Amino acid sequence: MAPVKGSGLRVLFVNGLLGGDFSALDIGVTVLASWLNQKTRHRAAIADLVFHSRHWQRHLHREIERKRPDVIALSCNTMYMKYVRRIVAEVRRRHTLPIVLGGHHASIEPAEVFALPGVDAVVIGDGELPLQGYLDRLSEGGNFEGVPGLWVRERGPLGREVRNEGGAFLEDIDQLPYLEWDLWDDLDRYFYFLGMIYAQGSRGCPYRCTFCDAQGYARALRGTGSYFRLRDPEAFVAELEHYYHRYHHRGARLFQLFDPVFTMDDDWLTRFSAEYRRRGLHERMRYSAFSRIDHLSEEKVALLARSGCALLRVGIEAGDDHIRMEVYKKKIGSATIRRIFAAAKRQGLDFTAFFIFGGPQETHTSFFKTTRLAWELDAARSGFFVYKPFTAEGRAQIEAAGGGIDSVRYAAADNIAWGGATSGKGWGPRSLEAWQLAAYGLTFGRRWVRMIRRRGLPAYTTALARYMARGLRLGLDWRYMAMYFHIYEGDNVDQ
Repeated sequence: MAPVKGSGLRVLFVNGLLGGDFSALDIGVTVLASWLNQKTRHRAAIADLVFHSRHWQRHLHREIERKRPDVIALSCNTMYMKYVRRIVAEVRRRHTLPIVLGGHHASIEPAEVFALPGVDAVVIGDGELPLQGYLDRLSEGGNFEGVPGLWVRERGPLGREVRNEGGAFLEDIDQLPYLEWDLWDDLDRYFYFLGMIYAQGSRGCPYRCTFCDAQGYARALRGTGSYFRLRDPEAFVAELEHYYHRYHHRGARLFQLFDPVFTMDDDWLTRFSAEYRRRGLHERMRYSAFSRIDHLSEEKVALLARSGCALLRVGIEAGDDHIRMEVYKKKIGSATIRRIFAAAKRQGLDFTAFFIFGGPQETHTSFFKTTRLAWELDAARSGFFVYKPFTAEGRAQIEAAGGGIDSVRYAAADNIAWGGATSGKGWGPRSLEAWQLAAYGLTFGRRWVRMIRRRGLPAYTTALARYMARGLRLGLDWRYMAMYFHIYEGDNVDQ
């Protein structure tokens, strides 16, 4: 039945990660769905395909029949565009519902996304207001002129296209609603496998690392407001406490804060930490946050440790200072990294350290330096990613250094966790994969021994078998399961 003109529309967001990775409980989609439900006359639901990848087509159509949407919406991530194309085609095979795409990739490459067969509309920039504008106009019969950040292909014999200029950053992010995580039907499965609840007290990042396309998003919307925005820290803590009361009894063990530069603003961080302690959250549920080494000092890591921070997630990127500082444009020396790690560990605060193999100007010597630094730092968790050139600058750097990009491997990639696609002087994709495996073997081997000593071999084996068996029944990728068990379940900081 068609909706009554002027009434609210029903939107179904499809979370279409089909590659076996189950860490993508999409906070962006959840924000948009919560915004529509709480701030507009429209209503939103989420169809999650992650735990249904073996029969995702059947599950998708069942969700459409059950939730009876007027509009289908998908968020576009560069690495997941092949899944977006498959899902759009599958929806079109049986339904004539309008399909709207948004997200990071849609904002950077709107013409590419708009040209996909079956797509009716593209949202550019922060999606709350243009998506609301699209639904408002669609419910009124469809005059889409004048909605900033909205491209629409009107239906009808002429198929007229409307490409409104603009697209902007939402200026006041304190108006964002509390997130409705219960919209995810498989939420309890995520809690079992990951144990985390996600939240964000800021938007944007002011830095310009060459391997990250965050600045591509910023450049796409240049002149339309500030890219980096902070929420009121006390209000953010109040939101976290709301999630604690709502979800900790269901298996949430840790707040995973998705702020790219959580520790950048000293005053903001001081106020956040004081409020987190004042509400007693530091004794009930700790948190993990992104940081940069150059944001940290002995005083700041002491503040974070007292406030309930369990882990800081930091990008070390490379063991070679030249690669880190000149190629990736992260002006942080190895001596500073060592000093901050030592200071934090004295306070009982540890790290998840991220490294990259296979970037521009890499050599076997730089791979060795990265592996050696990771061993020396001995972070609670070490992640070794393989370089995927998302940015034009990154691709140019690879070529300028005499390297190359394997187009077949790159096109097939849906992650940065494994699967090399670059080559350099004296090495290729398989070489960097071998270095990645060696680095994991060294650093994880030491952690694994500690884990067995702490938990005991029988308890560890039983928990691992249960975790893997449940995931395999759900069609999850065993590689992700093995990784996440030892990060989130088997070695969770709050267990």
